Amino acid sequence: MHIRVERDAFVDALGPVQGVVEAKKTLPILSHFLLEASPDGVWLFGTDLDVGLRRGLTAEVVTPGAVALSAKKLYEIARELPQATVELQADADLQVAIRCQRSSFRMKGLPRDEFPSLPDLKGDDRITLETRLFRDMLRKTLFAVSSDQTRYALTGVMVQVQAEEIRMVATDGHRLALVRAPRRAGKGGDTLEALVPKKAMVEAAKITRDDGGDVRVWLAENQLILQQEASTLVARLIDGQFPNYDQVIPVPGPRKIVLGREALQGALRRTSAIMGERTTATEFEFRPGRVLVSCLNMDLGEAHEEIEATYDGDGFKAGFNARYLLEFLGAIDAAEVALHITDPLSPALFQAAGDEAYGCVIMPMRL
Repeated sequence: MHIRVERDAFVDALGPVQGVVEAKKTLPILSHFLLEASPDGVWLFGTDLDVGLRRGLTAEVVTPGAVALSAKKLYEIARELPQATVELQADADLQVAIRCQRSSFRMKGLPRDEFPSLPDLKGDDRITLETRLFRDMLRKTLFAVSSDQTRYALTGVMVQVQAEEIRMVATDGHRLALVRAPRRAGKGGDTLEALVPKKAMVEAAKITRDDGGDVRVWLAENQLILQQEASTLVARLIDGQFPNYDQVIPVPGPRKIVLGREALQGALRRTSAIMGERTTATEFEFRPGRVLVSCLNMDLGEAHEEIEATYDGDGFKAGFNARYLLEFLGAIDAAEVALHITDPLSPALFQAAGDEAYGCVIMPMRL
């Protein structure tokens, strides 16, 4: 194998693939990239067996071939090279010479047949989504995915593409984020439902660009395949039963409080500064026209801040996890937030004011 590639293009291709490579090195080969050159082009492929990313690379192919190289070291070398043409040439023993101006390196490679094969990319249910919409839906749900591996079915994002609507849902059992969007006119037909691992969705957000056209999504052999331009991401679906989330979303009732997003964000950040390592409830005391936000640390002291609110009902108190609220607030751009709550012990629904397409259900904490 012998190729020539511009340094910036090489680094731009290596970076995203580096993100999916197995860091723990369960199998030595999983800490490698597969670099493959053919008359049709040059491709990089990395995988941890659950998530894989194949990325095309604009390069001159002198001699076709393939070799697996240490992902971390190749990326580190490429980043330090000057902005010039990089030449990679593998000999019969898979010793790879890397040259760029006055710099030269030699890396040991592994044979292609030791590297996991790329799954069959053929499949049905091919869906086309607007990239900007796809990225926005990820931003509004990823924070709610569970990190508890014992609750396997909650460690991913549920993606549902219906005839007229697209949904993404995530929950960790204490909160639930749901975003809905109308499907683009003329793109109806196929439907899709997949429970996708968080890592795959995080990497999908990295490789897609708002100016990169549409994202194409389809299923093949219990895997989700996502493609945009020269990048193809393959993710093994989570084999688990996602909760029936519709039944936990409260129906908005008469008790509604509207707050300024920035005012609430600031109050939560400031009062949380007194909080210790142990997560405790941030108290909200709702009164007509205002809300008192309080945080108590038995070892250090307490913090209070009052903010204005649109509310004319009876006074009551409720406790919430401040981090959950801040993550929700960080996912929206609206000027105001609407809180729908029945009583202090029932799930509360937080939404951007005037936007019923996105909501975050948060379980209250006892005060």
